Amino acid sequence: MSTVSTLTRRLRAEDTGTMSVFVIGLIVVLMALAGLVVDGGRAINARATAADDAEQAARAGANQVDDVALRGRGTVVVDEAAAREAALSFLSHQGYDRGDVRVAVRADSVDVSVSDDVPTTLLSLVNIDTFHVTGSATARATVGIINEIGGAP
Repeated sequence: MSTVSTLTRRLRAEDTGTMSVFVIGLIVVLMALAGLVVDGGRAINARATAADDAEQAARAGANQVDDVALRGRGTVVVDEAAAREAALSFLSHQGYDRGDVRVAVRADSVDVSVSDDVPTTLLSLVNIDTFHVTGSATARATVGIINEIGGAP
């Protein structure tokens, strides 16, 4: 009987601490998963916000139609300086630095691209400090519905 009790004690002694290592490993995996969920959600939200802001800035720029060309020749032409200023002003109010914004004005449209760095909370524990997100949009300047749907009904 003493050999069985000795063997049982020896097996218990070798097993000590195994559950602690398992629990620590499980906690690390769960924290990484929580970091992906929390910070990934923030990154997706920031990407949608950047796209929305780019769309609104492009619309603000495309609204700057050259009145002289419209009334004189009947053509829709975007006023380049006013469109650029309107788009940059909108994005400035949204908190974007001018270095994170690109505005391209063509005769009948405005292209806007924005970028932003989103700080992480939980993933910073594993040395991932930011996510870089971008958004871009194009808005065309139009007057009426004739050109949009192929003619008046």
